[in-house]
Amino acid sequence: MTERNDVIVLVQADHRRIEVLFKRLLLNQKDPGPAVAALHALLTAHFRAEEDLVYPRLDAHHGLAQHKEAEIHLDELRRAAPSTEEFCGALHRLVVAVMEHIADEETTILPMMARKLTPEELAELGGAFAEARQRELDALRGEPRRETRGKGRFGTGKTQMQEVVASL
Repeated sequence: MTERNDVIVLVQADHRRIEVLFKRLLLNQKDPGPAVAALHALLTAHFRAEEDLVYPRLDAHHGLAQHKEAEIHLDELRRAAPSTEEFCGALHRLVVAVMEHIADEETTILPMMARKLTPEELAELGGAFAEARQRELDALRGEPRRETRGKGRFGTGKTQMQEVVASL
């Protein structure tokens, strides 16, 4: 079985990564910083790549409102102190909004893409999506702080957030 690297596969892979980060956050709210930072980076990069490349190909702009709602909840989560009622509420609202969006994409938008685009177009769009997403991730990650450079949990020299994203 050959692995497809078309846009549908890449979008779905991001969805699974997002679900893993949600599980980590739901299970460990005492030190959520790295997972929240990784979730912020992944969602932001994913949303921007979809908005710039995927939705215009299908004239599927209804996802933009879902992205904005998720961004508001993500902002609330980033500002909330861990293990507080505010944090738990923001996390719950974010999970609900994003999971509804994922379900909508996987039952409506992605099947529409599979019908409307050729395998070559899906692969080409997948390459563009991957590049745009990576540019956004790189911009959001930044350089590791000087005191952590060369160390990192796995000796990678990456920040904790970078290691969480890389481990997904």
